[in-house]
Amino acid sequence: MVRRAVIENETQRVSVLPLLPRFPGWLSGKDIESAIVLTTRLRFARNLHGEHFPHRQDKAERQRTLEKVHNALRNFSDRATFIALDDLTSLEANLLVERRLISPQMAQDPLPRGVFIWKRQDTSLMICEEDHLRLAGILPGLQPRKIYDILKPINEELQQKLPIARDPQRGYLTSCPANLGEAMCFSFFCHLPGLALTHEMESFVKAVSDAGITVRGFWGEGSEILGNIFQFTDGPSLSLSPEESLSRMEILGRQIIEKEAMARIDLQSHNAAALQDKIARALGILRSCRLLDSGESLALFSAMRLGLDLGWIAGMSVSMISKLTLETGPAFLTLSLGREGTRQELQALRAVKVRKAFTKASFKL
Repeated sequence: MVRRAVIENETQRVSVLPLLPRFPGWLSGKDIESAIVLTTRLRFARNLHGEHFPHRQDKAERQRTLEKVHNALRNFSDRATFIALDDLTSLEANLLVERRLISPQMAQDPLPRGVFIWKRQDTSLMICEEDHLRLAGILPGLQPRKIYDILKPINEELQQKLPIARDPQRGYLTSCPANLGEAMCFSFFCHLPGLALTHEMESFVKAVSDAGITVRGFWGEGSEILGNIFQFTDGPSLSLSPEESLSRMEILGRQIIEKEAMARIDLQSHNAAALQDKIARALGILRSCRLLDSGESLALFSAMRLGLDLGWIAGMSVSMISKLTLETGPAFLTLSLGREGTRQELQALRAVKVRKAFTKASFKL
Protein backbone atom coordinates (compact mmCIF):
# COMPACT_ATOMS: atom_id res chain seq x y z
CA MET A 1 0.00 0.00 0.00
CA VAL A 2 1.27 3.48 -0.82
CA ARG A 3 1.80 5.54 2.32
CA ARG A 4 0.10 8.93 2.72
CA ALA A 5 3.48 10.68 2.63
CA VAL A 6 3.94 9.29 -0.87
CA ILE A 7 0.39 10.21 -1.88
CA GLU A 8 1.06 13.81 -0.98
CA ASN A 9 4.52 13.71 -2.55
CA GLU A 10 5.74 15.22 0.70
CA THR A 11 8.04 14.03 3.50
CA GLN A 12 5.83 15.58 6.19
CA ARG A 13 2.16 16.01 6.75
CA VAL A 14 0.34 19.19 5.69
CA SER A 15 -0.49 21.47 8.61
CA VAL A 16 -3.76 23.38 8.96
CA LEU A 17 -2.11 26.06 11.13
CA PRO A 18 -1.46 28.40 8.15
CA LEU A 19 -5.25 28.69 7.87
CA LEU A 20 -5.50 30.48 11.23
CA PRO A 21 -4.60 34.03 10.08
CA ARG A 22 -6.34 33.63 6.69
CA PHE A 23 -10.07 33.99 6.20
CA PRO A 24 -12.34 32.55 3.50
CA GLY A 25 -13.39 34.72 0.57
CA TRP A 26 -17.06 34.11 1.38
CA LEU A 27 -16.79 36.34 4.48
CA SER A 28 -16.67 39.43 2.25
CA GLY A 29 -20.41 39.98 1.68
CA LYS A 30 -21.30 43.64 2.29
CA ASP A 31 -24.57 44.45 0.49
CA ILE A 32 -28.04 44.35 2.02
CA GLU A 33 -28.85 40.95 0.48
CA SER A 34 -25.74 39.48 2.11
CA ALA A 35 -27.11 40.66 5.46
CA ILE A 36 -30.00 38.17 5.09
CA VAL A 37 -28.71 35.46 2.73
CA LEU A 38 -25.19 35.32 4.14
CA THR A 39 -23.83 32.74 1.70
CA THR A 40 -24.76 30.53 -1.24
CA ARG A 41 -23.28 27.03 -1.32
CA LEU A 42 -23.31 24.49 -4.14
CA ARG A 43 -22.28 20.86 -3.85
CA PHE A 44 -21.78 18.22 -6.54
CA ALA A 45 -21.78 14.56 -5.44
CA ARG A 46 -19.98 12.01 -7.62
CA ASN A 47 -18.87 8.39 -7.19
CA LEU A 48 -16.35 6.15 -8.92
CA HIS A 49 -17.60 3.39 -11.18
CA GLY A 50 -16.98 -0.11 -9.80
CA GLU A 51 -16.23 0.96 -6.21
CA HIS A 52 -18.35 0.47 -3.09
CA PHE A 53 -19.78 3.64 -1.61
CA PRO A 54 -17.56 5.04 1.20
CA HIS A 55 -19.78 3.79 4.05
CA ARG A 56 -19.37 0.22 2.73
CA GLN A 57 -15.61 0.40 2.21
CA ASP A 58 -13.04 -1.03 4.59
CA LYS A 59 -9.75 0.71 5.32
CA ALA A 60 -7.90 -0.81 2.33
CA GLU A 61 -10.71 0.10 -0.08
CA ARG A 62 -10.82 3.65 1.24
CA GLN A 63 -7.07 3.99 0.85
CA ARG A 64 -7.27 2.70 -2.74
CA THR A 65 -10.01 5.20 -3.58
CA LEU A 66 -8.04 8.02 -1.99
CA GLU A 67 -4.94 7.12 -4.01
CA LYS A 68 -6.91 6.77 -7.25
CA VAL A 69 -8.47 10.21 -6.89
CA HIS A 70 -5.30 11.93 -5.73
CA ASN A 71 -3.21 10.45 -8.53
CA ALA A 72 -5.79 11.52 -11.14
CA LEU A 73 -5.91 15.06 -9.79
CA ARG A 74 -2.24 15.85 -9.30
CA ASN A 75 -2.59 18.99 -11.44
CA PHE A 76 -4.94 20.39 -8.76
CA SER A 77 -1.83 21.12 -6.66
CA ASP A 78 -1.29 24.44 -8.47
CA ARG A 79 -4.64 25.79 -7.18
CA ALA A 80 -5.43 23.68 -4.12
CA THR A 81 -3.73 22.00 -1.16
CA PHE A 82 -4.36 18.32 -0.45
CA ILE A 83 -4.76 17.25 3.19
CA ALA A 84 -5.06 13.61 4.33
CA LEU A 85 -7.52 13.93 7.20
CA ASP A 86 -6.37 10.89 9.15
CA ASP A 87 -3.02 12.67 9.51
CA LEU A 88 -4.77 15.43 11.46
CA THR A 89 -5.73 15.63 15.11
CA SER A 90 -9.44 15.89 15.86
CA LEU A 91 -8.85 19.54 16.77
CA GLU A 92 -7.28 20.30 13.38
CA ALA A 93 -10.11 18.52 11.59
CA ASN A 94 -12.62 20.59 13.57
CA LEU A 95 -10.92 23.77 12.35
CA LEU A 96 -11.73 22.66 8.80
CA VAL A 97 -15.34 22.14 9.92
CA GLU A 98 -15.45 25.67 11.36
CA ARG A 99 -14.21 26.96 7.99
CA ARG A 100 -16.95 24.87 6.30
CA LEU A 101 -14.34 23.04 4.23
CA ILE A 102 -15.44 19.58 5.43
CA SER A 103 -18.56 18.25 7.16
CA PRO A 104 -18.74 17.40 10.89
CA GLN A 105 -19.39 13.77 9.93
CA MET A 106 -16.23 13.68 7.81
CA ALA A 107 -14.15 15.09 10.66
CA GLN A 108 -15.20 12.19 12.92
CA ASP A 109 -14.75 9.38 10.38
CA PRO A 110 -11.85 7.09 11.49
CA LEU A 111 -11.14 5.67 8.00
CA PRO A 112 -8.88 7.21 5.31
CA ARG A 113 -10.29 10.33 3.66
CA GLY A 114 -8.91 13.60 2.36
CA VAL A 115 -9.72 17.05 1.04
CA PHE A 116 -8.42 19.47 -1.58
CA ILE A 117 -8.71 23.06 -0.30
CA TRP A 118 -8.58 25.96 -2.76
CA LYS A 119 -6.39 28.91 -1.80
CA ARG A 120 -9.24 31.33 -1.05
CA GLN A 121 -10.92 28.65 1.08
CA ASP A 122 -14.15 29.10 -0.86
CA THR A 123 -13.93 25.74 -2.69
CA SER A 124 -13.11 22.26 -1.44
CA LEU A 125 -13.19 18.73 -2.80
CA MET A 126 -13.96 16.14 -0.12
CA ILE A 127 -12.77 12.61 -0.91
CA CYS A 128 -14.56 9.70 0.79
CA GLU A 129 -17.22 11.62 2.64
CA GLU A 130 -20.78 10.30 2.07
CA ASP A 131 -19.80 9.95 -1.60
CA HIS A 132 -16.37 9.38 -3.14
CA LEU A 133 -16.26 12.98 -4.36
CA ARG A 134 -18.07 16.00 -2.98
CA LEU A 135 -17.10 19.23 -4.69
CA ALA A 136 -18.39 22.26 -2.77
CA GLY A 137 -18.10 26.01 -3.19
CA ILE A 138 -19.35 29.01 -1.19
CA LEU A 139 -19.89 32.64 -2.20
CA PRO A 140 -21.22 35.57 -0.15
CA GLY A 141 -24.84 36.60 -0.61
CA LEU A 142 -27.41 35.32 -3.10
CA GLN A 143 -25.27 34.03 -5.99
CA PRO A 144 -26.45 30.59 -7.19
CA ARG A 145 -25.56 31.23 -10.85
CA LYS A 146 -22.10 32.53 -10.11
CA ILE A 147 -21.15 29.63 -7.85
CA TYR A 148 -22.52 27.22 -10.48
CA ASP A 149 -20.35 28.87 -13.15
CA ILE A 150 -17.30 28.52 -10.87
CA LEU A 151 -17.81 24.86 -9.99
CA LYS A 152 -19.09 23.59 -13.34
CA PRO A 153 -15.66 23.49 -15.11
CA ILE A 154 -14.06 21.83 -12.06
CA ASN A 155 -16.84 19.23 -12.05
CA GLU A 156 -16.34 18.62 -15.78
CA GLU A 157 -12.61 18.18 -15.21
CA LEU A 158 -13.30 15.55 -12.52
CA GLN A 159 -15.48 13.64 -14.98
CA GLN A 160 -12.76 13.73 -17.64
CA LYS A 161 -10.09 12.38 -15.30
CA LEU A 162 -12.07 9.81 -13.30
CA PRO A 163 -14.54 6.97 -14.13
CA ILE A 164 -17.72 8.53 -12.72
CA ALA A 165 -20.72 6.27 -12.05
CA ARG A 166 -23.80 7.36 -14.03
CA ASP A 167 -26.99 5.61 -15.07
CA PRO A 168 -28.90 6.72 -18.24
CA GLN A 169 -32.24 6.83 -16.39
CA ARG A 170 -31.24 7.67 -12.81
CA GLY A 171 -28.42 10.10 -13.51
CA TYR A 172 -25.34 10.23 -11.28
CA LEU A 173 -25.31 7.36 -8.78
CA THR A 174 -25.02 8.49 -5.18
CA SER A 175 -24.86 6.94 -1.74
CA CYS A 176 -28.21 8.50 -0.81
CA PRO A 177 -30.99 7.80 -3.37
CA ALA A 178 -32.44 11.27 -2.73
CA ASN A 179 -29.37 12.78 -4.45
CA LEU A 180 -29.76 10.90 -7.74
CA GLY A 181 -30.12 12.83 -10.98
CA GLU A 182 -27.82 15.80 -11.41
CA ALA A 183 -26.59 15.15 -7.83
CA MET A 184 -26.13 18.87 -7.23
CA CYS A 185 -27.43 20.62 -4.16
CA PHE A 186 -27.77 24.33 -3.36
CA SER A 187 -27.86 25.73 0.16
CA PHE A 188 -28.41 29.21 1.59
CA PHE A 189 -26.98 30.17 4.96
CA CYS A 190 -29.40 32.83 6.24
CA HIS A 191 -29.58 35.25 9.18
CA LEU A 192 -33.27 35.57 10.08
CA PRO A 193 -33.74 37.34 13.44
CA GLY A 194 -36.81 39.18 12.16
CA LEU A 195 -38.73 35.99 11.39
CA ALA A 196 -37.53 34.42 14.64
CA LEU A 197 -38.53 37.39 16.85
CA THR A 198 -41.93 37.84 15.20
CA HIS A 199 -42.59 34.08 15.61
CA GLU A 200 -43.16 33.71 11.85
CA MET A 201 -40.29 31.27 11.32
CA GLU A 202 -42.31 28.12 12.02
CA SER A 203 -44.95 28.88 9.39
CA PHE A 204 -42.31 29.92 6.85
CA VAL A 205 -40.35 26.69 7.44
CA LYS A 206 -43.54 24.68 6.90
CA ALA A 207 -44.28 26.52 3.65
CA VAL A 208 -40.81 25.94 2.15
CA SER A 209 -40.73 22.35 3.46
CA ASP A 210 -43.93 21.64 1.56
CA ALA A 211 -42.09 22.86 -1.56
CA GLY A 212 -39.27 20.35 -0.99
CA ILE A 213 -36.79 22.63 0.82
CA THR A 214 -35.06 21.34 3.96
CA VAL A 215 -34.30 23.78 6.80
CA ARG A 216 -31.37 22.88 9.04
CA GLY A 217 -29.34 24.37 11.87
CA PHE A 218 -25.96 26.09 12.14
CA TRP A 219 -23.89 23.00 11.32
CA GLY A 220 -26.28 21.40 8.85
CA GLU A 221 -28.17 18.14 9.17
CA GLY A 222 -29.18 17.27 12.73
CA SER A 223 -27.73 20.43 14.27
CA GLU A 224 -29.46 23.07 16.40
CA ILE A 225 -30.34 26.63 15.45
CA LEU A 226 -27.68 29.04 16.76
CA GLY A 227 -27.57 32.82 16.39
CA ASN A 228 -30.79 32.89 14.29
CA ILE A 229 -28.83 31.21 11.49
CA PHE A 230 -30.84 28.84 9.30
CA GLN A 231 -29.63 26.69 6.42
CA PHE A 232 -32.04 26.20 3.51
CA THR A 233 -31.16 23.23 1.31
CA ASP A 234 -32.78 22.24 -1.98
CA GLY A 235 -34.51 18.88 -2.14
CA PRO A 236 -34.02 15.91 -4.52
CA SER A 237 -32.90 16.88 -8.03
CA LEU A 238 -33.75 13.66 -9.91
CA SER A 239 -36.29 15.34 -12.18
CA LEU A 240 -34.69 18.79 -12.31
CA SER A 241 -32.20 20.18 -14.84
CA PRO A 242 -29.44 22.52 -13.61
CA GLU A 243 -31.35 25.49 -15.04
CA GLU A 244 -34.51 24.47 -13.18
CA SER A 245 -32.58 24.13 -9.93
CA LEU A 246 -30.98 27.53 -10.44
CA SER A 247 -34.32 29.24 -11.11
CA ARG A 248 -35.92 27.50 -8.15
CA MET A 249 -33.18 28.67 -5.77
CA GLU A 250 -33.19 32.23 -7.10
CA ILE A 251 -36.93 32.41 -6.39
CA LEU A 252 -36.43 30.93 -2.91
CA GLY A 253 -33.64 33.40 -2.13
CA ARG A 254 -35.84 36.35 -3.10
CA GLN A 255 -38.66 34.99 -0.95
CA ILE A 256 -36.37 34.66 2.07
CA ILE A 257 -35.05 38.19 1.66
CA GLU A 258 -38.55 39.63 1.23
CA LYS A 259 -40.02 37.75 4.22
CA GLU A 260 -37.16 38.72 6.53
CA ALA A 261 -37.19 42.36 5.39
CA MET A 262 -40.93 42.61 6.09
CA ALA A 263 -40.47 41.01 9.51
CA ARG A 264 -37.78 43.56 10.41
CA ILE A 265 -40.07 46.40 9.34
CA ASP A 266 -42.81 44.94 11.53
CA LEU A 267 -40.44 44.74 14.53
CA GLN A 268 -39.43 48.39 14.14
CA SER A 269 -43.03 49.52 13.67
CA HIS A 270 -44.63 47.70 16.58
CA ASN A 271 -41.89 46.85 19.08
CA ALA A 272 -38.99 49.23 18.44
CA ALA A 273 -38.20 49.94 22.11
CA ALA A 274 -37.93 46.25 22.99
CA LEU A 275 -35.76 45.61 19.93
CA GLN A 276 -33.46 48.53 20.76
CA ASP A 277 -33.18 47.29 24.33
CA LYS A 278 -32.27 43.78 23.15
CA ILE A 279 -29.52 45.09 20.88
CA ALA A 280 -28.18 47.61 23.42
CA ARG A 281 -28.03 44.92 26.13
CA ALA A 282 -26.19 42.57 23.76
CA LEU A 283 -23.62 45.26 23.06
CA GLY A 284 -23.18 45.85 26.80
CA ILE A 285 -22.42 42.18 27.39
CA LEU A 286 -19.95 42.02 24.48
CA ARG A 287 -18.11 45.10 25.76
CA SER A 288 -17.78 43.87 29.35
CA CYS A 289 -18.01 40.04 29.48
CA ARG A 290 -15.31 38.03 31.22
CA LEU A 291 -16.52 34.54 30.29
CA LEU A 292 -18.38 33.80 27.06
CA ASP A 293 -19.75 30.49 25.81
CA SER A 294 -19.71 29.79 22.06
CA GLY A 295 -23.51 29.44 21.82
CA GLU A 296 -24.09 32.70 23.70
CA SER A 297 -21.56 34.53 21.52
CA LEU A 298 -23.45 33.53 18.37
CA ALA A 299 -26.73 34.84 19.84
CA LEU A 300 -25.05 38.14 20.74
CA PHE A 301 -23.43 38.40 17.30
CA SER A 302 -26.89 37.94 15.79
CA ALA A 303 -28.14 40.97 17.74
CA MET A 304 -25.12 42.97 16.54
CA ARG A 305 -25.69 42.00 12.92
CA LEU A 306 -29.28 43.15 13.20
CA GLY A 307 -28.20 46.38 14.89
CA LEU A 308 -25.74 47.08 12.10
CA ASP A 309 -28.32 46.30 9.41
CA LEU A 310 -30.74 48.76 11.05
CA GLY A 311 -28.07 51.45 11.42
CA TRP A 312 -28.13 51.40 15.23
CA ILE A 313 -24.54 50.24 15.85
CA ALA A 314 -21.42 52.30 15.10
CA GLY A 315 -17.73 51.40 15.37
CA MET A 316 -18.21 47.85 14.09
CA SER A 317 -18.81 46.16 10.73
CA VAL A 318 -20.53 43.01 9.51
CA SER A 319 -17.23 41.66 8.13
CA MET A 320 -15.62 42.06 11.57
CA ILE A 321 -18.45 40.05 13.15
CA SER A 322 -18.07 37.36 10.47
CA LYS A 323 -14.36 37.07 11.25
CA LEU A 324 -15.08 37.03 14.98
CA THR A 325 -17.45 34.11 14.44
CA LEU A 326 -14.50 32.11 13.11
CA GLU A 327 -11.95 33.48 15.58
CA THR A 328 -14.09 32.52 18.56
CA GLY A 329 -14.82 28.96 17.40
CA PRO A 330 -13.58 26.28 19.85
CA ALA A 331 -11.03 24.76 17.44
CA PHE A 332 -9.64 28.14 16.38
CA LEU A 333 -9.27 29.30 19.99
CA THR A 334 -7.58 26.07 21.12
CA LEU A 335 -5.10 26.07 18.23
CA SER A 336 -4.39 29.76 18.90
CA LEU A 337 -3.77 28.91 22.55
CA GLY A 338 -1.21 26.31 21.47
CA ARG A 339 -2.48 23.66 23.88
CA GLU A 340 -5.67 21.96 25.05
CA GLY A 341 -7.45 24.51 27.24
CA THR A 342 -10.18 24.00 29.81
CA ARG A 343 -13.71 25.14 29.00
CA GLN A 344 -13.30 28.17 31.26
CA GLU A 345 -9.97 29.10 29.68
CA LEU A 346 -11.59 29.08 26.25
CA GLN A 347 -14.54 31.10 27.55
CA ALA A 348 -12.11 33.65 29.01
CA LEU A 349 -10.05 33.83 25.81
CA ARG A 350 -13.24 34.25 23.75
CA ALA A 351 -14.33 37.09 26.06
CA VAL A 352 -10.97 38.85 25.68
CA LYS A 353 -11.19 38.72 21.88
CA VAL A 354 -14.77 39.98 21.89
CA ARG A 355 -14.16 42.83 24.35
CA LYS A 356 -11.19 44.01 22.29
CA ALA A 357 -13.20 43.87 19.04
CA PHE A 358 -16.13 45.85 20.50
CA THR A 359 -14.08 48.50 22.34
CA LYS A 360 -15.09 51.26 19.90
CA ALA A 361 -18.60 49.98 19.18
CA SER A 362 -21.52 52.12 20.36
CA PHE A 363 -25.31 52.26 20.23
CA LYS A 364 -26.35 55.27 18.14
CA LEU A 365 -29.92 55.93 19.39
